[in-house]
Amino acid sequence: MKKAIFGILLTMVLFSGCAKKTLYIKIAPPRNKTEIRSERPGIKHVWVDGYWQWHRKKENYVWVPGSWIKKKEGKIWIRGSWERTRRGWKWVKSYWK
Repeated sequence: MKKAIFGILLTMVLFSGCAKKTLYIKIAPPRNKTEIRSERPGIKHVWVDGYWQWHRKKENYVWVPGSWIKKKEGKIWIRGSWERTRRGWKWVKSYWK
């Protein structure tokens, strides 16, 4: 019993440092750029729009251009976006749904 509790506590301590803190930005992101898509590399590819990424050292947004990525069968790509909160702007990651 003590070993099990110790194992659980050790796991909690080890993974507590892995939690990523949410970064809040006081400056609103610029409007998205209009991009011209390159030729689609194949029917198994989907376009991922470019987005503004916060650059800590520059203390400003930098544009990450769009690109083609391989589709995941039966999934759709949900685009990431900047969300305004009381604490500032936070990035909501893209993901496959």
